[in-house]
Amino acid sequence: MAQLVWAAVTIGTTPFGPRLRAGQALELQWRSAMMRAAIEPVSGIYSRSTSYNRLDPAEKGAVSFFLGQAQAKVFAHDFFGVSRFVHLDAYLAHLGAQRSRTRPDFIGFHGRQVAIATEVKGRSNGYTDKLVTDAKKQACNLPQIVGHPTSATYAHVAHFSRGEWRAHLEDPPHQRRAAGVDPAMLTVAYYLPVVRAIRSRAPDNRRFAGEDAPYLAAYFAEADFTVSVRADIAERVPVDDDSWSEARPSRASALYEWVLRLDEAGPEAFGRQSALEEDDFHFLGRDGVLVELGSSWRQWNERALG
Repeated sequence: MAQLVWAAVTIGTTPFGPRLRAGQALELQWRSAMMRAAIEPVSGIYSRSTSYNRLDPAEKGAVSFFLGQAQAKVFAHDFFGVSRFVHLDAYLAHLGAQRSRTRPDFIGFHGRQVAIATEVKGRSNGYTDKLVTDAKKQACNLPQIVGHPTSATYAHVAHFSRGEWRAHLEDPPHQRRAAGVDPAMLTVAYYLPVVRAIRSRAPDNRRFAGEDAPYLAAYFAEADFTVSVRADIAERVPVDDDSWSEARPSRASALYEWVLRLDEAGPEAFGRQSALEEDDFHFLGRDGVLVELGSSWRQWNERALG
């Protein structure tokens, strides 16, 4: 469950979140709460919850949209090793670019050799062939990350089938795409909301056994979890808009080059990775973001499993 929460809280910002004083801290929590309310573990799988079943069709569609994003991020992390999985709309918003609509498109990278582009759909029931066909066409239009290899492009459809939470993935036909996304700005767009949310909560510096790098951590009491990010990443993320605008290109490049170094170091850059992945209530992503679920999550899990 911790991995699903990690995916939910790092998936990107909404257009309105940064305008609220505590918007990004609040967003981390409502995204995790949505995950907790909508699905539950049953016999080794995740199923839609009774809370989800009570929603009307329009509400189910909205919740499934967010669930699909988190599910797609988990797949990108586990299959491609890509943890910096960025909503294209969040990237454009960070650049101040005009957006015509909110799009469920995601792009991401790991190191210098892996890049992906994904069209994500979330459905409250099954999916249709037309939905998959349309998603594949949309995926072909996603831009490529500058300086990275041609993206592995696919359509990811998250859906419920007989109550079980499932995924359907398909590759579109290969198509050459023009490069257009700056990986340094993409990296900032990924880390900025998470680091700012942590900083808004009077964070602590923490060290973990078996790991040299300190972490910047904050507890979010309303949702009962702690989010931590490597301090060497956090210190390269701008503190506020003024400090960011003063040295935008150089700061973005410094952060990007640093995370590339961590990617090249491999799993040993995150000494607790293997141990944490065996625990349903702790998860450390390859992005250096750690999620630790509190006691209420354990109680919820025990009740769900009966």
